[in-house]
Amino acid sequence: MDFPRCDRCGDAGCKVGEPGKFKDCPTVVSDVTRDEIVERYHEPEINRIMQNAAKVERGTMQPVNGVLTPIRPRISEIMAFADLMGWKKIGVAFCLAARDEAIKLTKVLEARGFEVCSIICRNFSMQKREFDIAKEDCLKSEMETVCNPVYQAELLNEAGTQLNIVVGLCVGHDMLFSKSSNAYVTTLSVKDRMTGNNTIAPLYSGFFSEILKRY
Repeated sequence: MDFPRCDRCGDAGCKVGEPGKFKDCPTVVSDVTRDEIVERYHEPEINRIMQNAAKVERGTMQPVNGVLTPIRPRISEIMAFADLMGWKKIGVAFCLAARDEAIKLTKVLEARGFEVCSIICRNFSMQKREFDIAKEDCLKSEMETVCNPVYQAELLNEAGTQLNIVVGLCVGHDMLFSKSSNAYVTTLSVKDRMTGNNTIAPLYSGFFSEILKRY
């Protein structure tokens, strides 16, 4: 099959219900039909999530002086979504480097009445040498501690969290956490050491053009 390349589409006709104008459009590259996909969204849990996602979006975008305007941040959206789903127990998986932000987040969640479970990335103080990570791939030495996202997920699984929030986990570690989590996972912030966690800044600034070409 051909693979979709929505980045090559000039008009995003799918937004107004007119997809399929170019050969790589998702509507023409797969044997899966539109009706089959719609049917999947009618599975009870998936349908409920979709409905509540729409409610959260509509609750965030409100008319202000005649202009549809966002009135709350993502933190509030996450809590509103959890309320709609009836989720009361929330896990926070955070990086050591995002500890301050995680502490503030847990206080906000608790103030809203959620039960919070949180776990930092360096639990067990495991060392990079235990994973056969080469010395040249370490910041200082093979003895330095390494993140432990699998155990972060396992502890939150044991706690029975209904939703897990990622705060600042490294690339790769966030993937292992999401794959290992029994609960749904949403991301509040991600780690970007160079931009102070403003991950899309390099897409807008020419200062990053040569970096993106080389690395």
